[in-house]
Amino acid sequence: MDINHKIDVNRAPTLWAITLLAAVTPAAAVLSPLLVGAYVTSLGFSAQQGGYLIAAELIGAALSTFSTLLIIARFNWHRILYASIGIIVVAYIISASLTTFELLLPTRFISGLALGTIMTMTIVVTGMTQNQERTFGFWSLGQIVVAVLGFAVLPHLLPVFGLQGFFLVMAVAMALLLYPVRYMPATGSSDHKSGWKGMPPRARRLAPLGLLALLLFFTTIGGVWAYVERIASAASLDAEMIGYVLSAASIVGVAGAAVATWLSTRMGRLLPPLAGYLLVAAGVLLLLNLQSITFYAISSQLFKFAWWFTLPYLLANMTLLDPSGRVAILTNFVIACGMGLGPAVAATILEVAQPAGGELNYNAVLLFGVACLVISFPLLYPVIRANSAAQPKEADSIQG
Repeated sequence: MDINHKIDVNRAPTLWAITLLAAVTPAAAVLSPLLVGAYVTSLGFSAQQGGYLIAAELIGAALSTFSTLLIIARFNWHRILYASIGIIVVAYIISASLTTFELLLPTRFISGLALGTIMTMTIVVTGMTQNQERTFGFWSLGQIVVAVLGFAVLPHLLPVFGLQGFFLVMAVAMALLLYPVRYMPATGSSDHKSGWKGMPPRARRLAPLGLLALLLFFTTIGGVWAYVERIASAASLDAEMIGYVLSAASIVGVAGAAVATWLSTRMGRLLPPLAGYLLVAAGVLLLLNLQSITFYAISSQLFKFAWWFTLPYLLANMTLLDPSGRVAILTNFVIACGMGLGPAVAATILEVAQPAGGELNYNAVLLFGVACLVISFPLLYPVIRANSAAQPKEADSIQG
């Protein structure tokens, strides 16, 4: 049955397809704290090597943005998604048989290339919907639900089945995503085929500022999140308790995405992301000189709530600059770059800041993350202001 040209992107089947694809595909990145720990304990890698493996997958996702820009204008979107899912499935199966850093690194990088294509497609299709803040809320909610399940289950399963078991389970989960692809549009509008030609002047002026803001924001998220389990371990907190705390934090993250989905633009486009930035910074600062499981729990919950609460607003503000999807594609590139650079930069900071023969200095990573946030929000503000001015009916009273 050919439903390619009858799809309404605002109806439930497509919204479910977007949510599922965006939730399962980046699971390895979302669960990166546990995977970094598993690379260390199961395969004997260093904490830095674990960070580089996460970074390789996310940098691959970033680089695929440019090829995605070309292929969405030339190929059937269903075939693009089918091929990308197939690559990830094969990469997971191969990863399950590898035990050396040198072989895992390129394998995870190749998987990241396909991951980036899928995530770009979900962002482009979300940009075609009527209520983008709401749709991006669902987009975020799916990912955080996967995180809740993962942090609740993996601490118990990884010691039994190891990384190999995780990779094989993910291969099966990705294969199941072949079905919802049929509810995604098979092609875009003429604007999706025009490349960078005809981009609105407003987007040309503001997109660079917004993209740099996103790069800094997600560098903080990626760098801190990749090592949040290691930070707790360095503080001699119980490993099982760390898993419970991270699972609970992910549940709070569900609340963050749900609140953003419900709130949408009721309070305008400035106040919600500003509050989100402040809460992310607070969560990071509470990890400094960590000694207590209580502070770890509070920090993780603040960090995760704010991350997933802020994300829909960041994505919607960028896609609103150019509904054709061109800025959406760049947005995915920058998110993947930030999430990939974060662990890589954090690993480099750990190497530079480590005293000779001493313990790793995670405080340096945390302070770097806060500095990125302080620079990021002022860069984002002109984008928020322009979107609010363009849609005055949705503007918050603080805009006027």
